Amino acid sequence: MTKSKRKKPSSNERIRTTSKKTRNHHKRKATAVRKKTTRYGRKRKRKNYKKIMLELTITLIISSILFLLLSFFTFSLPKMEGYSMMTTLEDRDRLFVNKLGAVKRFSLVYYKDPVSGAKSIRRIIGLPFESLYYKNDQLFINDTETVERFIDKQLTTSKNSNSTFTKDFSLNEVLGNLQVPKGKYFVLGDNRSYATDSRTFGYIDEKDIIGVIELRIFPLHRMTHF
Repeated sequence: MTKSKRKKPSSNERIRTTSKKTRNHHKRKATAVRKKTTRYGRKRKRKNYKKIMLELTITLIISSILFLLLSFFTFSLPKMEGYSMMTTLEDRDRLFVNKLGAVKRFSLVYYKDPVSGAKSIRRIIGLPFESLYYKNDQLFINDTETVERFIDKQLTTSKNSNSTFTKDFSLNEVLGNLQVPKGKYFVLGDNRSYATDSRTFGYIDEKDIIGVIELRIFPLHRMTHF
């Protein structure tokens, strides 16, 4: 038997085969490049993500530190507890306290009890070196009548019901002084019939005042500037 001779490819066939190999080579190369580019893109994205998260974390830490420092020196956000300041303030109201605010007559102050350490809110009525007394629901400072507009509604209700909102008393009767001592303040709760205040526990010291309440910030629908 004679062996069949393998037919040699024609020049056109050789060209087509070479072109096909070249195309396959280019495809494999392009695929490898795409995969490499994809892997590089993913690594870059992960790197950028980590960088962004690191920057956000650092920003949050710095912001928190600045907030704490500002809070310590300039403001506080306490919550009202109890009913001594009704109806001006309600239980659980969230308040903004300005630690740099000036203490004036009728200011709402946030202070710390030096004995118990408890923090409370009351209204400044008597300033240092002043005399004061109440008679027929009227406040007299240094023998001059001083209007308390923040309790107008309560006074009107008491008058219509022939009752007294603030019982008569003088500074001398409750604390044995003719005037408020230096560095001290006489405070009252706006809920006069039920509040525990200077009539019971005496004066508050200037150094124990943390700040002046300037704003009720929560609940939002009752936001009020004082």
